Amino acid sequence: MGKKRVAAYVRVSTASDAQIHSYEFQEQYWRGKFTNDPDRELVGIYADRGISGNSIKKRDQFQAMLQDARGGKLDVIYTKSVSRFARNTVDLLDAVRELRDLGVEVVFEKENISTFQPASELYLTIAASIAENELQVDSERQQWSVRHRYENGWISIGHGMCGYRMLPDNTLEIVPEEAEIIRRIFNMYLAGHGSDTIARALNKDGLRTSAGKPWSHQTVLRALENEKYMGDTLSMKSVKRHGVKLMNTDGQYAPRYYIEDTHPGIVSKEDFQAAQELRQQRKNGKITGQKRAEHPFSGLVECGLCHSRYIHKVNGSGLKWQSDIWACYTNLHKGASACRNTRIKDEILKEKFVEAYNEFVRERPLSNAAAEITGEIQKLERADDELSWLALRGLLPKAAYSVERQQIKEKLNAKRSQLQKLKRDQNRDLDYFLITEFSEEKLKEFITKVIVLKGTVTFVFYNGVEISRSYTNGKPGNAKGWNKKEA
Repeated sequence: MGKKRVAAYVRVSTASDAQIHSYEFQEQYWRGKFTNDPDRELVGIYADRGISGNSIKKRDQFQAMLQDARGGKLDVIYTKSVSRFARNTVDLLDAVRELRDLGVEVVFEKENISTFQPASELYLTIAASIAENELQVDSERQQWSVRHRYENGWISIGHGMCGYRMLPDNTLEIVPEEAEIIRRIFNMYLAGHGSDTIARALNKDGLRTSAGKPWSHQTVLRALENEKYMGDTLSMKSVKRHGVKLMNTDGQYAPRYYIEDTHPGIVSKEDFQAAQELRQQRKNGKITGQKRAEHPFSGLVECGLCHSRYIHKVNGSGLKWQSDIWACYTNLHKGASACRNTRIKDEILKEKFVEAYNEFVRERPLSNAAAEITGEIQKLERADDELSWLALRGLLPKAAYSVERQQIKEKLNAKRSQLQKLKRDQNRDLDYFLITEFSEEKLKEFITKVIVLKGTVTFVFYNGVEISRSYTNGKPGNAKGWNKKEA
């Protein structure tokens, strides 16, 4: 009988020097362990660096190891501990079950567990639960550390901020040439210029953001609302939850810390506050005495070319052929060289919605998403049955069973809610009726997005179904026959 083909899996969670040394040590350890071994041959070391153990899907080397096992290239996989292999219990059990079915043994050296042992799943479940708990504790400890630093005046400016440079002692130093750009932004804004006008003026003069990019109305507005430019610091503006960055508005997700005079300001506090008041005035039509018109399609229409939003404007204002239209923001503000997508009249957009909506009501189409969610529900139900089987036979601790069962239950409830939303309840059938004219209520209820792409408008319905219509706006307003609708 030939030598067993063995592999080792190595993972370090960060790219710090200390962790890299740990990574190198682990590689040396496994190579030394199997050198001159008469029964085992080391065929590979799979190593992921700077990767979290929370999910195996994001680990390229782990996935490569699984692929080699599926190809019959491995007999045994060694790893230092369960936490190095996977901290997520479900991922861990899924991986070792697949490997065991392929005839590949996994040996966890620290815990002295082999997946070929009869009670290995019980031991692995306990070890993985402990690893998951350690991960949670570590995450909470890191969050406390960050909050503690903010409480004591620690400043963060992310990847860079126009006008300032972060020094090693965590203080901000003004960059004179960049500070002049910020002062120019505030001066122009207080003089009555809008964010688009300011951005165009800066770009015309060849000025760029700290990232070396052209200015846009968004970057101008972000500069105008950044309290650091008057010398104060608001920390914890955003937080991460489950890997997703969220705006921490009014301390909704964690305490926020406002500290005055943490560094030299670029603009005066009076100018900064005046800019904030002016922004509020421009946002609120009642203050300026100009009531903003509300349009049903606002926020729904997207450019199919550059993916910018479509905005409402009046074409030919004050003329006899005046009409409401929707146009790509990029095309309007940067010209056809930036985006060549077409415009669509508001009346045409409403007319095409009526056509698309009526087709949807008649056909009642379902998207592929419904079938996918049904499959996911069935998979979760099987996992729940398997979990109950393990618990009934005493192969799973009560605490671990409760935790996993709750996780499965939450996922099932979420998926079932998604499916119900896609299919719509039977007692909502009264909502499905044909219309002869535009209905804002039906638009808001049924449509999630509208995409315009060169003479075609596509309506995306709540369940993912897309219905498209070709359109023409007719002749230009200053052309003969402009008021004659084309076929």
